[in-house]
Amino acid sequence: MDFSKGTWLIGDIEVDQNTKTKLTRFVMADFSKYLGRRLKYSMSERKELAMKQIPLKLEKSAILDLKKGADADYYVNIKCKNAKNEFSNFEFKNHFYYKKQMTYAEVILEVYDLNKGEIIYSKAAGGCLEEELSITNQPTTVVIMGCYKKIINDIKKIAIKPEKRLPTYQEKKNFKS
Repeated sequence: MDFSKGTWLIGDIEVDQNTKTKLTRFVMADFSKYLGRRLKYSMSERKELAMKQIPLKLEKSAILDLKKGADADYYVNIKCKNAKNEFSNFEFKNHFYYKKQMTYAEVILEVYDLNKGEIIYSKAAGGCLEEELSITNQPTTVVIMGCYKKIINDIKKIAIKPEKRLPTYQEKKNFKS
């Protein structure tokens, strides 16, 4: 991935509402370190694209179609999978498998080059909490954040970064005040 060129759009992150704000904040902070003002978030940019769920592993034609509504050169698609549901607060002492599923999560991050119509990066990371920690209210949030950190550390290792570090959106905002 080459962070030294183009505009980048972070798609709406598919994750449970308890984790969404925190994960979005981390994603925007991490990517803006390399992209500065060339980074956009779909939920604050284009309404028709923001309401659309973008599936993983897109074909070339679907990526080129995405370019029409994205107004960017690259699109970052993040999905989080977990088994959290309304029953997560109940205690099932005889259901070891169910409890394990409630603490498992997976994060998948894909980056599409919208000009070439291809996937330029795809990584998945999964994890699970220890059984004694699974009784907390938001066990999967911890796992999701850990999985995301694994992926972002991989990106930091392989990415081509701009020659000079760009100020993030937050830094520019602080400088003006």
